[in-house]
Amino acid sequence: MFKALVARGALMLAFLIGSGNAGAAVPPDGRSPIRVRIIHDRFVLVPVTVNGTGPYSFLLDTGATSTMLSPTLATRLKLSAAGSAVQETATHAGPVALVRASLAVGRVACRDVEVIATPLDAVQELDRRIAGVLGQDVLRSTNWWLDYQGRVLVADTEGKYAPRDLGERVDVHWHGERPAVDVLLPDRQSLRLVLDSAASSPLLFREVAGASTPADGWARLTTHFGETRARQVVVGPIRVGTLVVPPFAAAMAGDRAADRAEDGLLPTGLFEGIYFDNRAGAVVFNPRRSALSDQP
Repeated sequence: MFKALVARGALMLAFLIGSGNAGAAVPPDGRSPIRVRIIHDRFVLVPVTVNGTGPYSFLLDTGATSTMLSPTLATRLKLSAAGSAVQETATHAGPVALVRASLAVGRVACRDVEVIATPLDAVQELDRRIAGVLGQDVLRSTNWWLDYQGRVLVADTEGKYAPRDLGERVDVHWHGERPAVDVLLPDRQSLRLVLDSAASSPLLFREVAGASTPADGWARLTTHFGETRARQVVVGPIRVGTLVVPPFAAAMAGDRAADRAEDGLLPTGLFEGIYFDNRAGAVVFNPRRSALSDQP
């Protein structure tokens, strides 16, 4: 059966990627933060169990609506077929197969999830051990603290961090099951950008007034469906709440992305950490890490 749904996300921006320093991923014990590996200074790999096996290394993708895993793993675990869907990135769209699986990340367990089974060639260029991509079909089920500085991911299943004074709270607007925030440019122009942990650099879906084009103004966009060239511009500084992000290089997507409601992608790796309060529909950028000393 072919399902009329669109699974968006899992976009790799393959320019401005650094060398990175990877730590060791360890299974969570049900109480402690989940130790993650951060590769190329920005991409977060988390341990995920599938049908009680593993853990396997999954790329954390807050900009993906659906979780994905490799066909090799789906075949090895004999996962049941669940029809087809359309997977869309910023540059392409195409049909993909669906399978059913039960997933667990720390204390967060999701049973009988429809997961995309698709080759992960572009993702596995980052690390051959990556077996899947963890999307919002799992992530939105609870609150999360993604701590880049401490290299941990905390599942705040009881919402105990939410009432604490972590910092300024910024409203989240959901677009196609993806979290977006409003940012301001120097001329007070507002942009709505999806918070994307699987983007190495910002991406814009339409022209931005005041953006300048650098001398080497071309970028290479890599998605599951291949590569394409994109014009590179310099944008900013931008203001998210009261937090100011210095000017940055961003890629301009092609015509396919121009009709999207959101204006682009903002990598979560630009920040030291983010607390996602999915229950209240808000995020805290660079939350006070002192709150982590008292585990929920």
